[in-house]
Order: sequence, then C-alpha cells, then structure tokens
Amino acid sequence: MQKLICAILVLGLSSAAWAQQWPTRPVRVLVGFAPGGTADVSARMTADLVSKELGQQVIVENRPGGSGSVAIEAMIRGPKDGYTIVVNSDSSYFQPVLTPSLAYRAEKDLQAITILTNQPIVVAVHPAPGWKSIGDLLKAAKAQPGQIAYALSSATGTQAVAAGIFFQGAGVKMIGIPYKGGGQAVVDLVSGHVPVAVLGTAPLVPQVKAGRVKLLAVTSATRSKAFPDVPTLAELGFKFMDISQWFGAMGPAGMPAEVVTRLSVAFNKSLADPKTQQRLFDAALETVGGTPEEMTKRMAAETVLWSKAAREAGLGK
Repeated sequence: MQKLICAILVLGLSSAAWAQQWPTRPVRVLVGFAPGGTADVSARMTADLVSKELGQQVIVENRPGGSGSVAIEAMIRGPKDGYTIVVNSDSSYFQPVLTPSLAYRAEKDLQAITILTNQPIVVAVHPAPGWKSIGDLLKAAKAQPGQIAYALSSATGTQAVAAGIFFQGAGVKMIGIPYKGGGQAVVDLVSGHVPVAVLGTAPLVPQVKAGRVKLLAVTSATRSKAFPDVPTLAELGFKFMDISQWFGAMGPAGMPAEVVTRLSVAFNKSLADPKTQQRLFDAALETVGGTPEEMTKRMAAETVLWSKAAREAGLGK
C-alpha cells in the first residue's frame, strides 16, 4: 500500500509539472464547419493572441460535416492532453439530442473552456426578387408554397431551428438547403442560386456592405449592434422569435485541470483585447468569455431549451 501511495504522489507531481510546462508544441483547433463561417471566424480572430499567450503556434483546421459533430468526434478519439480542441457552434454540442447514434455526449465527453462569441441570426435575401421586407418574402412564399429555397449553414443547427420555428409560425412552406458552413451558403446566396438564407451575421457582413445581399430581419429579441437598422422579427409581429447563437471552445473530458485553465485564460485574454473585440464587432459578433464552469452551467440549461426548440422546428425524431 505504501508503494502504491508513493507511486500516486509521484504521478501527481509529474502531472502537475507537465501541466506547468504545457504546451511544448503547437495546439490544433478543429472547426466543425467550412472556412468563412462564424465558427471559423471566431477561431481565427482569437487564435493569434491565444498563440502569444501560450507561447506556441495555434493551428486552425477545418473539419466540416455533421453539423459540427465530425470535428468533435475526431477530437475525442485523440489524446486528452489539450493539444487538440474544437471551436464550434452551440448546436454542434447539442447534436446528440437529435442524433443519439453520435459517439459523444457533451455532459460526459467534453470539457468546457469558454464561450467566445455570440451572434444574431438573420433572414437575408438576394436583391433580384425585389423583396424589401419580411412581408414581401412571406407573400411570395404563400403564393408559391414549397417552391422558394433558403440556405442554411447546416441541416440541424441553431439557424435551422430558427428558420423552422419562424416559417412554421408564419404559416409558410419553404425548402431548406443545408451546407457545410455559412461561408459556402453565402456563396450560393450571392450568386443567386438560392434567393433566401437564414444564417449568422459574420459571413454576410461584406456582402451586405457591398449591396449584394439585403437583410430583412434578425431572429433575436433585440437588434444587432452591427446592423441597428435591421428590425427584429418580434418587432414585426412574430413575438415568439427570440433565438441567437453562440460559439465556444471545448476540449475532451479528462484534460488536466491546469491545461483547461491555461486555455481558458488565453482565450479570455484574447477576447478582452480591444483590437480583437473591434475585429469581431466588424464581423457582427459580440464577445462573451467566462470560465469553464460558467460555460458548463449555461450549456446544461440550454440543452433542454434547444432540444425543445429543435423538435418544435421539426428537426427532432
């Protein structure tokens, strides 16, 4: 028994010493969506200062698919040493609610680090059809039931939830077209392949400023600070709409506590930097931050709310 106790003490001291030296090589951040979307923007705009804080390169790697679940499953198959983490949308962590066959459960397989950003979801249109308002879009949709398509960043993400609840509540039938990220969806919206999109704001900002896309409304209860002239759906009479989206960093469960703390501190310092905040604001994103414990608590509460909303949107089984 005495030998066992000594071995445990030595192991504990070695682990603590290792954590203090961590990281000794680059850290990979897997993003579960294609380049150009909000998860990708959130990861890349914070990575430089995180790298400086850690003293090692931070490599952002896109692993799109499965509404963000592909990246998460790739991470949990690897070592639990903090050298591979994910930055994903809120919905990617809640996906097992809709797809029980997925190999992870957030509450037991993932370790919260911090929430990075929050964004409103918007209803955007191509200028060609001439829709100037939500009323115009809904009038056209009622005249052509099941014929107007809208782009989504994924099939079962928060944007799909927002679209499903809104169009059902408005009494119209439209066709959702899912992509592997907001960046790809915006390409087809700008080209006119799809006339409507329900997406996060970040990939749309340059297109809106260039006049290639028009924003009709936001799905959150309050207006976006980046687009103060765009009304909320609640203002337009759809009082049931209050949905926004956040993006956060997580690692695999079992990471050393000291490593979790170092990562959380590094991300929070990046989010507190005025230049980073301005860059994110220019992409219509609000910084959040906070401790791993705060993120865990928020996720526990939101899992119930999100799963209920997803089923109301017709995404549940």
